[in-house]
Amino acid sequence: MRTKTLLLAAALSAAGIAASLAQSNVYSLNVVGYVNVPINTGFNLIANPLNTTNNTLNGLFPNAGFGDAVYVFTAGAFTSSTFLGSWTPNLQLDPGTGAFYSSGAPTTNTFVGEVMQGALSTPVPSGFSIKASQVPQSAPLATLNFPANFGDAVYFYRGGVYVSSTFLGSWTPDLSPGVGESFWVSTATAGTWTRNFTVQP
Repeated sequence: MRTKTLLLAAALSAAGIAASLAQSNVYSLNVVGYVNVPINTGFNLIANPLNTTNNTLNGLFPNAGFGDAVYVFTAGAFTSSTFLGSWTPNLQLDPGTGAFYSSGAPTTNTFVGEVMQGALSTPVPSGFSIKASQVPQSAPLATLNFPANFGDAVYFYRGGVYVSSTFLGSWTPDLSPGVGESFWVSTATAGTWTRNFTVQP
């Protein structure tokens, strides 16, 4: 899925930063912004790249097309939701969780929220699951510290076809998930995707 990050802006004024520095050498930097993610007609593997106070489908996709559907894969089964003026049921889609989005027409969804920072952890169960980066960053899986055992595979759904990569000591080929894109994971061993991510001031 082709994605384009339009803006990730620091939500602190220069005066606020200066005041924090004057009081202490330790301060917090919250980064908020928005990301536009194109959605093609048909099925798309999507993800929520920013954290909000309302990570439900109604909060994330308020302007969905009538009849659009989302399929979340949990514990070996899909749970579906359909947009009929509002999402029914109103499923949760937190950063790190992926889902299939079925759209009746091409569109672009705008995600608005805060960049996740600090020690981040995403459980990866054995078998098949759909995962995504908790932060809006596109980079190779190794750079993103994605856990892998020999023979593990990931599957991206792009342009109506699957593109796969297998871990054979390194990812072959070395694919990068896009911002707002999720992917299938196939692994025989459960693990945890851990990252320590900080936006530098």
